[in-house]
Amino acid sequence: MFSFLETICVQNGQALHLDFHQMRVNETFDTFFQEWEPFDVHEEISKIVLPETGIHRLRITYTEDPQTVELFPYEAKVIQKFTLVDSGEIDYGFKWAERGFFRHILEAHPLADEVIFHKDGIIQDCTIANLAFLKDGVWYTPEAPMHWGTTRARLLVEDQVEETDILVSELDQYERICLINVFRPLSIENSIALPGAIV
Repeated sequence: MFSFLETICVQNGQALHLDFHQMRVNETFDTFFQEWEPFDVHEEISKIVLPETGIHRLRITYTEDPQTVELFPYEAKVIQKFTLVDSGEIDYGFKWAERGFFRHILEAHPLADEVIFHKDGIIQDCTIANLAFLKDGVWYTPEAPMHWGTTRARLLVEDQVEETDILVSELDQYERICLINVFRPLSIENSIALPGAIV
């Protein structure tokens, strides 16, 4: 059985948005480990000392039980240029711990900092985040992403983004793109102007 991964943002000693991480763990157990009780994310985190300052990446890898709980200083990846890649048969509906296939895809596109996956001409995700696109003052996120991230889920609950199909052929109608994950909040400041960002 493959291992799964939960990546949590720890900011100034606080692990953020644990309820959404627990929801994703529960969904993974409902699909792959139906005979097991999902572990308690908060309980696992309470076993380690969290740094009181700065931003850190907390990684929990697990199968039926947590395998490792690791903590690293967060280092932001600088992203300015994207390229479009057909996702083909890639299956990332759940957050697999093994992500080497993403690295190989990035290495195959050295002119870009990140890729934008699409399937049948419809935008999905990139390798490290869900996506939001700005048009006429409204942020839109792909209705059928490769992966249902916790930040995307929270932004939908908070009515900060709207779901829609975003077509490759219509990208020029959008003004900006924003990567959204636990370390990358939705904002104009964190977004990149389109269409010049696509190479």
